[in-house]
Amino acid sequence: MGKSFQDQLLALGLVDKKKAKETKKQQHQTKKQQGKAGRNTQVIDENVLLAQKAEEKKKARARQLNQERDIKLKKREEAARIKQFVEQNRVEKDEKGIAYRFNVSGKIQRIFVAKEVADKLSDGRLGIVVLSEQFEVIPRAIVEKITAIDSKTVVILNDRTGDDSDDPDDPYAEYKIPDDLVW
Repeated sequence: MGKSFQDQLLALGLVDKKKAKETKKQQHQTKKQQGKAGRNTQVIDENVLLAQKAEEKKKARARQLNQERDIKLKKREEAARIKQFVEQNRVEKDEKGIAYRFNVSGKIQRIFVAKEVADKLSDGRLGIVVLSEQFEVIPRAIVEKITAIDSKTVVILNDRTGDDSDDPDDPYAEYKIPDDLVW
């Protein structure tokens, strides 16, 4: 192999040994710094990527927590609106009145109401909702508003149509079935 360019210059006497060592040392240091800089930029790039990923995760978590908080707030507002509707529009119960029985989740429940209220419940002009584990009687319009907010609170709302027989050949069509039997 041939000699390096620096060795050739030394042999010709154009450069002295001291100058050659300084040049070699500077070249070595610049290569060393470039290598470190290359590794540093790679480390910096990885750190930047990790920081960006962490920031994205943090933002996603914050969005999720905000959505959950908004859902809880909306549910509380709906519950407050329903409570206000019921408390302002409830029909008074009559403990000395007749027992109106209705089905809730497979169980027969009863409330005591006046005869007129029982007739209106049967006709569908009034409905029953549950509020704080108590059954309340309220007008049909309010029941429909509550149904739009949360249908789970509405226990009973009878149809206004009293004629359910669509079959003209039904032998029992002329017999009315009472839906307000007193037991």
